[in-house]
Amino acid sequence: MTRLFLDCEWADNLGRELVSLALVSEDGQDRFYSEVSPLPKHPNDFVRAVVYPLLDHGFHARQPIDLTRDLRAFLSRISEPCVLFDHPVDGTLFGHVLDGFDLPVAALAHLRPVPKVVTTLIAECDAMRRQIDRYFIEHPEQVDRKHHAMVDAEALRWAYCRALKVDTP
Repeated sequence: MTRLFLDCEWADNLGRELVSLALVSEDGQDRFYSEVSPLPKHPNDFVRAVVYPLLDHGFHARQPIDLTRDLRAFLSRISEPCVLFDHPVDGTLFGHVLDGFDLPVAALAHLRPVPKVVTTLIAECDAMRRQIDRYFIEHPEQVDRKHHAMVDAEALRWAYCRALKVDTP
């Protein structure tokens, strides 16, 4: 089993409009990051002010069909992927991307099948929250990038490994 830590950013208050998605493996060696292109046109004020300015654009921006294809390809190379996340919306959006957004079945027909993936919501608890806060204390260069999906996925990985007393590279 390979643990992958997930974080998503979304544009709306209900968590239905994906902005970006990141996965990082427990050992930090396997990483996936993508942004939706085009970005949602009507993000809430927080996303417009904080999340959008952090985005990488360019190479990481993908149309929904390409994002689904690339995510499936990434996961198919991982041995028994187990995706962990700390917010229910992350898991919902991850599943939505994996399933092909709301694209017609015919558009998805040429893609590889959905790989078998176990998903797990890590319980929100004070100890985990403290470890995530500690990540940003020990990595001050990342504070200004909090709410970038890859930075937050890395913080979750670090916090989880610290909570379990596992060394992190």
